[in-house]
Amino acid sequence: MLTSLISRTRRHHALEHATLNLLSRAYPGAQALGVSGPRGFTIFTSLTAEEVVPAVMEALKRLKAGEQSLRVHKHCGTNLIVTATLTTSATVLGVGGQSTFRKRLEHLPHLILLNVIALLLAPPVAEWVQAHITTDPNVSALEIASVFTDHQSGWQRIRVHTRQA
Repeated sequence: MLTSLISRTRRHHALEHATLNLLSRAYPGAQALGVSGPRGFTIFTSLTAEEVVPAVMEALKRLKAGEQSLRVHKHCGTNLIVTATLTTSATVLGVGGQSTFRKRLEHLPHLILLNVIALLLAPPVAEWVQAHITTDPNVSALEIASVFTDHQSGWQRIRVHTRQA
């Protein structure tokens, strides 16, 4: 059961990213963010449903056609989590067993260097995590079941539910 929920969420996450990638190309100044779950995904945006729904359909079509690169999005929350994890780990490793504030301060240049390395590693690691862990582009059995729209906090909220074909 849990595996099925995770698997569906990963496929929806890929479809959400593909949709956001297409929207950002078609409407460069638009604001949009998405959240995925086992029933589908939701996009909060400055765009209208008339602009978003065709992008959802096109994203699904293109993922089914094998455009797997659409599953990775440069502004995904996964990027923030990976970056925070790497920089926190670098700091913890750098501080190590330093017990006094003075000793920690003496190691500040090392901490900065470790964090710079972590920041340089974060983008490719985050992209890998998105491509292999948090998304699944295998959407061949998905079809759009319904789309609900309303407004929330000044944003258009577009909820896309799917079903297995």
